[in-house]
Amino acid sequence: MLKLLGLPVSIWPLLLLTGDVVMFGLSLPIGFFLSRHTLSVPWFFLGLFLPPIILMGVVYVVVLYVANLYNHYLDFRRRENISQIILSSLIGTLILVILSSLPSQHLIGRGFIEWQGVAFVWLLVLWRYAFSAVALPLRLQRKVLIIGAGGAGQEIAKVISLRKNSGFVVVGFLDDNPQKLHTSIGGVPVLGSTDQLDELIREHHVAMVVMAITHERSSALSSSLIRLSLMGVQLIDMPSLYEFLAGKIPTDHISDGWFLIHSLNSSKIYYRHFKRLTDLALASLGLALTWPLFLIIGAAIRLDSPGPVFFRQERLGKDGKPFEIIKFRTMVQDAEKCGPQFASQGDPRITKVGRFLRKMRLDELPQLYNILKGEMSFIGPRPEREVFIREFQQLVPELREGRRATDAQGCQVVCGYRERIPYYSYRLLIKPGITGWAQVMHSYAANLEETQTKLQYDLYYIKNMSLVWDLAILLKTIRIVLFGWGR
Repeated sequence: MLKLLGLPVSIWPLLLLTGDVVMFGLSLPIGFFLSRHTLSVPWFFLGLFLPPIILMGVVYVVVLYVANLYNHYLDFRRRENISQIILSSLIGTLILVILSSLPSQHLIGRGFIEWQGVAFVWLLVLWRYAFSAVALPLRLQRKVLIIGAGGAGQEIAKVISLRKNSGFVVVGFLDDNPQKLHTSIGGVPVLGSTDQLDELIREHHVAMVVMAITHERSSALSSSLIRLSLMGVQLIDMPSLYEFLAGKIPTDHISDGWFLIHSLNSSKIYYRHFKRLTDLALASLGLALTWPLFLIIGAAIRLDSPGPVFFRQERLGKDGKPFEIIKFRTMVQDAEKCGPQFASQGDPRITKVGRFLRKMRLDELPQLYNILKGEMSFIGPRPEREVFIREFQQLVPELREGRRATDAQGCQVVCGYRERIPYYSYRLLIKPGITGWAQVMHSYAANLEETQTKLQYDLYYIKNMSLVWDLAILLKTIRIVLFGWGR
């Protein structure tokens, strides 16, 4: 820890800033040569325009700072953080381009700024990636203390252990159950009870406390947590950390209240309007460009197996409104003569042509028509059949261990009812999509457990949806199609 102007400052943000300045310096001669500037000597050019060059550097640093990209605990190898770096750098370049259009003899040409901006973006991404690759695993490890050694606590400890380079190290659990004290659960020790919180944080130099208890917290524990937060110890709930590390939401460990608090975002209203316009434009363009494929695919399906070219089936869309989905037929005719069933990997009902179409996602092309009608979107949860949705939404009793004096030891009592797959109905809050976060992160859902896993990804998308996120999913889908990865 260093002191700057009398204030304690970590060396790591300063190291990030130094690296950014170096990358900016390297981008200047690259921008000079790429822009084919008329001056023959780049160093003369840099000396002549030193004040505006300093202004350029300041603009970039300010934009990166406002975007919270000097948080040295961020993993700059993660896709969302790389996207943020690129977006922030481009915003900085756009500001500089606007400034260069102002009438002044001391401003640099627009061509140089644009090429320098392109070079700076890639240099910055490489530098930040290298910083996280070296610093997070070796120097920036944060010691984590988990309050609650039950199912939620064990689950987050497992997720952290599977991500060796996340920078998190679990030092132990705290739990008030005397049977768990001073034992080891999954290789993680139970260090003590919650009334020892302050003492254990000082002893183990804990930087983060994870709340993983589902029952109501005592007033003493709440007071301790508030005091620790004011002292600089980071507090986070188990679902939020799990979401950050795994890219999905732990549906077994959240409540309606948690989902409500973490999903309120008024800006999503404008995003949805813009998304609809984007869907219309892309669907129209897609149909205009791919109509020859419709003829080729239709002929291939007819030659491969008897039956219609198109497959039509009722699915449920936004708010549970039914609509007829249109796809190219990929299964034999009467594939469900024995009743509705999930598709599975290596499903014998899939035809030869159908297997190729599914692998390349070409069977989804007719759904462009569903997008034009407003029944679907490009990005969203997979549209599911009503028979399955009603099954997953079926209410089942929720059990907990009896707490009353009259309850027999170890007995289970009904404390309420929940959906068979909790929060499955939340998928119907938005339009279904041709592709989505669950589709690119998980293949077939052949059983109830896999369906719940896909739901966790869908809820993660619904909670975090944005234009940048949609673009990332679309690019990931293209990569899967091009390289044949996925179903």
